[in-house]
Amino acid sequence: MAIHQITVPYLRGYDFGIGADLASGSPMGKVVDGAATPVQQAVGGTVNFQVQRVHSTSELEQALGVDVDASYGCAAFGAGVSARFSFAKNSKIQSSSLFMSVIAQVNLAFLSIDDPALTADAAPLVDKTDIFTSRFGNMFVRGIIRGGLFVGVLRVDTASAEESEQISGSLKGSYGAFSAEAETKFEDIAKRYHSEIFVQMYHEGGPADLQITDPAKPLQLLENANKFLQSFQASPDQVAVPYGVTLAPVTIARGPLPLNAAETEHAQDVIVFCARRRSVLLDQLNLLEYVTDNSGKYDWSGVDPADVRAAAQATQSDLDLIARCASRAMNSPRTAVMPADLAAEEGTSFGQAALPDPMPVLKAGQTVPVPDVTAKATWTDCQAALVAAGLVPVQQEAPLPPGDFKVLSVTPPAGTPVPEGSPVTVTTNPVVLNVIPITDGMGLAVGKRLFG
Repeated sequence: MAIHQITVPYLRGYDFGIGADLASGSPMGKVVDGAATPVQQAVGGTVNFQVQRVHSTSELEQALGVDVDASYGCAAFGAGVSARFSFAKNSKIQSSSLFMSVIAQVNLAFLSIDDPALTADAAPLVDKTDIFTSRFGNMFVRGIIRGGLFVGVLRVDTASAEESEQISGSLKGSYGAFSAEAETKFEDIAKRYHSEIFVQMYHEGGPADLQITDPAKPLQLLENANKFLQSFQASPDQVAVPYGVTLAPVTIARGPLPLNAAETEHAQDVIVFCARRRSVLLDQLNLLEYVTDNSGKYDWSGVDPADVRAAAQATQSDLDLIARCASRAMNSPRTAVMPADLAAEEGTSFGQAALPDPMPVLKAGQTVPVPDVTAKATWTDCQAALVAAGLVPVQQEAPLPPGDFKVLSVTPPAGTPVPEGSPVTVTTNPVVLNVIPITDGMGLAVGKRLFG
């Protein structure tokens, strides 16, 4: 079986042959020698450009390259991705507003080590696994992704989810073309819908002087994205940076098998779970804070504002517990435990976060039927369907053994007319972490790859 590699954000200290710790992504000593070369007869660059609607924090994390499934959880909580994660967190994705992302990715020729071999310092320690791991880790930097990454987020606060859908439809096509028509569209939208518009951007590589002087002008986002792409046409080597690396197991360079592989695998299970739950809870916290900060836009009939504030505090408590749980798994894999178990050790509880029932609804909201999401294959599909209907998706996992994703119940049931902006709770089973073995060149398992 082919060697499994993972792609993670570039961290300071990474270079070809540098060792890394799988759990934290932390760079360690140089463990591998070998020439880094491009793919033969493929030294050109590639450009990826996307304009898409964003429904959740996890979708934005995917655009930023900090998606937990793509990186096996590696560095999901590490300091090396703090800038990217902070941008995703500060974008405050939530279902009461329209969010669009503009993603520009430039990849120059990919360089990687074709024939990795242990360094003179590392080779003598192959039989001393504990010392080897403490010095060099269990992965190494095999390839480096050079070029640049630009991510812009447009937020449009509207009076109703119906307006959000209308605006989303009018932006398709012309927005992505960076055309004169796109500029006109934005001007018309601001006038027609009396919308509040905010933009944010994040980039690695490209011109150093990109800036937004007016956060209410999306045209500046378009201009900066254009400048970013144009800079690579003019002088790619001058504006390129390393923004991603591929990590490979040191076993392919004839390194030792991982120490306490079962403990390492369990720690990775914990980190992956924590990263997934963090994204879901951030969406919930963003919604609760938005409702509180914009209370005048909502109908609070039958809702106690104190319940909304208490729900926000409970969500933050769960997020804090998740952070402690992930930190423990990275620093001490042997003692890694799931959040519920850590909460029991601390004399608290995990899973306190829940939206109040009922939730405030937008004053401009109208009655809409709950769509049928029982046949959806993923939680992302459920979210998209409910948001498109003008409703607030809420996921609740049933206390059942993990398995394939399945919708167990929907409250209120499909077809029920509810006020626009109302929460809809979708109860699902916990998703199993499927396993793909990470093997060496002889087919010997040295770890595993998890995904839901």
